Amino acid sequence: MKRILYILSVVILTTMLTGCEDWLDVNTSKDAPVTVVCEEVMPSLLYFATQGVYDFTEYATYLSQCLTTGGKATTSSLPYKNGWGGFMNMNRHPQWRRHYYDVGVNAQYLIADAEAKGARNYILVTRTLLLNSLMLTTDLFGDMPLSEAYKSNNPPYDSQEEVYAYMEQEFKDLLALYDDDEWINCPTNTAMNEKRDRMYAGDLLKWRAFTKALYCRLLIRKLPNWDNTPETCQQIIKAVDDVLTDGNWAEPLYKFSGGVAEQNCPWGPSMPKMNLGWAQARENLLNSALPSTFFGSIMGFYPKATKTANSVKGEDGKALKSGTIFALDPRASRMMQYRADGEGTNSLRMLRNNIGMDVSMKNTYFPDLYCTTLKDSLKNTYKSNPYTRDDGYIAYITEEELLFIKAEAQYWLGQKAEAYNTTKQAIERSFERYAVRGNIGELDKDGDIKVDEEGLINLFYSLRMPADNFTIATLMQQKYVAMYLQPEQWTDVRRYNYSSSTNGIMYDGVPVYVVEKVYDQTKDGMVKPDNFSQTFALTRPYNIYEPEWMTSKDLGSQFKFTANAWVNRISADPETEEKYNKGELERIGAYKNPNWMRKRMVWQRNINSGSAITSKGEGNWDDWN
Repeated sequence: MKRILYILSVVILTTMLTGCEDWLDVNTSKDAPVTVVCEEVMPSLLYFATQGVYDFTEYATYLSQCLTTGGKATTSSLPYKNGWGGFMNMNRHPQWRRHYYDVGVNAQYLIADAEAKGARNYILVTRTLLLNSLMLTTDLFGDMPLSEAYKSNNPPYDSQEEVYAYMEQEFKDLLALYDDDEWINCPTNTAMNEKRDRMYAGDLLKWRAFTKALYCRLLIRKLPNWDNTPETCQQIIKAVDDVLTDGNWAEPLYKFSGGVAEQNCPWGPSMPKMNLGWAQARENLLNSALPSTFFGSIMGFYPKATKTANSVKGEDGKALKSGTIFALDPRASRMMQYRADGEGTNSLRMLRNNIGMDVSMKNTYFPDLYCTTLKDSLKNTYKSNPYTRDDGYIAYITEEELLFIKAEAQYWLGQKAEAYNTTKQAIERSFERYAVRGNIGELDKDGDIKVDEEGLINLFYSLRMPADNFTIATLMQQKYVAMYLQPEQWTDVRRYNYSSSTNGIMYDGVPVYVVEKVYDQTKDGMVKPDNFSQTFALTRPYNIYEPEWMTSKDLGSQFKFTANAWVNRISADPETEEKYNKGELERIGAYKNPNWMRKRMVWQRNINSGSAITSKGEGNWDDWN
């Protein structure tokens, strides 16, 4: 891994974000000693760490089969969007550079200055950001340089087991420091205001609560395969409760004001591209992305805008008021906005992953994923997706994610009634994020939406959250929806090994990613529970790239139905690793080897005690372990 110093670009960016006038001479030699001021670098470090969350999500939302494209090419410059074709030919992965250089190198300089002046508050915050970046990185790449990462151009790779052991200890050490008054109230701590810390304005108690929340995310990796024991489940439940009952807990949201350049949210319609001297930064392409059939099936997209009728009743027995709705899940019309096809028919449309659009269809017939124009005039607010606005935000971790983590631990502890209730709490928190419980459906002359939502919400719960048939599939599919545009979505899918009827992998006796009760349109177009009769199972993209995903080890044409048919990791960044660290890639079996991408992460394998898997499907799980 070639060591390149990016501190100069960081300090330049600091001036753009905070208006500081003093920054290093851009002609300073990269080989000369660099001195930085931790207070001035912190805004940029936080910005880069936030951009890193976006970078990981940008891959995850396609690899988790949530969004897709209208084409069916088997290769492209962005293979995570097109049939997984050509991963071996990618020049760079932005996440690698973001972690090691933009975050990692600059964090070292920041900590060095903070240690010299005794600014322990800056050390604590920086170590938290490093931990978050490290977890994202190992969960994408697996093995990676850690213990000797900055000692040479070709450091040895630590195994993912070693990386996780390090993170476990670092969380414990860091939380102990957050509890130490000599650190929190150190007299040499220097000011950290809103300009330096756009999330918490230097409030270390809030940073402590955020660090505890990240630890919950680390702990859930032990379920359902790695260490699925009552002790682990109880530890997770306790850890989540500790966060949610902490009076200082506040969601870590990096908010953008909207406007130009770095002021726009990466997921917004301006499609900003943070590009300080390198071309591998990715702008969002939600203007051309489409909801996948799997995602739309979970949310219950209707084939066409549907009229409700007073004869249709919700779970509470009350009739739904007449109006137009577009999906069973009331969040759907907040996440994205319906659009009309060439005949003027409104609906939320979806497409099987990379199967290709019919020639009669256009991207503009599919939903507007920015959802920018839906307005509630009574509240004078836009009910758009909070992630996909220029003045939106990047969430490091959300409250609903924590609740789902708790629910999952309760489920595997055998507390299914409690898990059901916690899952409903998580869904309600997700509803709140998307401003559900207003009005939804057809717009009236004032720009409001006509349908009363409560009956629809009750119908949603009766069909998607039946108390008498609550399974791990119910829980994880609802978390899948709530993790839209979050990196954890793909991690969850991999933790459950893409469990589906297409690969035969089951947990607690059920395939996790099979949607039961997909809407079946009837002649009268009414919303009736008994219309939900089809099923849809997660499957690989239809345009799979055969040279990398149908090799001699792949058991012929039936391989796509086996347990080894999925992307589980991304190869280390070719630009640096294949040039400077080829020997290490060869040692771990990752050099130009597409099968490396199938190798399961440490938390996908039963390597310690306890596993909830009840069927492994076809294929030898040892091939790429």
